[in-house]
Amino acid sequence: MTLAPAGPPQPQQLQPQSHGQKRPADAAIAHGDTSITASWASCPHAQDEIRKQIRSHIPHIEHLEVEDVHVHDLGGDASTSPGCSATSSRSSSPSSSANPGARLRVEVVSAAFESLKPVDRQRLVHAALREELASGAIHALPELTTLTPSQWYGREAKRRIRRFEDRVREAVPGVEHLDLVDLTDGHAVQGFYDGSRRSLDPRGLELKVTVVSTAFEGMKPLARQQLVQDALGPEILSGAIHALPHLRTWTPSQYRAALAKEGGAKAAVGCAKL
Repeated sequence: MTLAPAGPPQPQQLQPQSHGQKRPADAAIAHGDTSITASWASCPHAQDEIRKQIRSHIPHIEHLEVEDVHVHDLGGDASTSPGCSATSSRSSSPSSSANPGARLRVEVVSAAFESLKPVDRQRLVHAALREELASGAIHALPELTTLTPSQWYGREAKRRIRRFEDRVREAVPGVEHLDLVDLTDGHAVQGFYDGSRRSLDPRGLELKVTVVSTAFEGMKPLARQQLVQDALGPEILSGAIHALPHLRTWTPSQYRAALAKEGGAKAAVGCAKL
């Protein structure tokens, strides 16, 4: 199936923004000026229209985000923007100095991107919004991300692991080494869809966790593991963490001994091959 439509917008729309230059809105934000007028696309109703338009042009979308860059930078509430109503749209809000063209952060995750190069994926999004870009209703897409499902799942897994690491460090004092490795192999997906309720979230992670802390001195292994599991309790209960099949809680001396043993074993295997 050929997805690339005829006559996509010109390549200049795809050029990344220079990191050396600040757009006017960025400069104003840096100086604390929050009086810049939000675009028509800051309204959630208008964003819904944009999402529908993108979905109508790109098949098999699994995840789609649309956000006004200016509102995101200011941390404002788009629903309270002046003129935001169920009728807000590009047609009711043409680009002008008082009603500027939108600068959008768009993220599209689709299986249709599997065989396409990044530039071709972006062209599909630009083609879906061709009319708005041509009229100036959308001024630019400075933050356009196009991912396949596997790329998106991998990125989200890394983000979740970083959050899990933060929770462990907050709960366990004196952490000298912390390692979380994703061992997910599909058990969470199977346990979610087979009706057994062995899994609460099909995207739940199976993690190999190693925590090395001075706080474990004098603690029994079970108490150490309970401390780590309590730190990750909300994620375990929600299914975000499906299982912790390899949970190691070591003191610094135990960790050094394990490293030395592992190094000796590798050396022995190397000698055996000679």
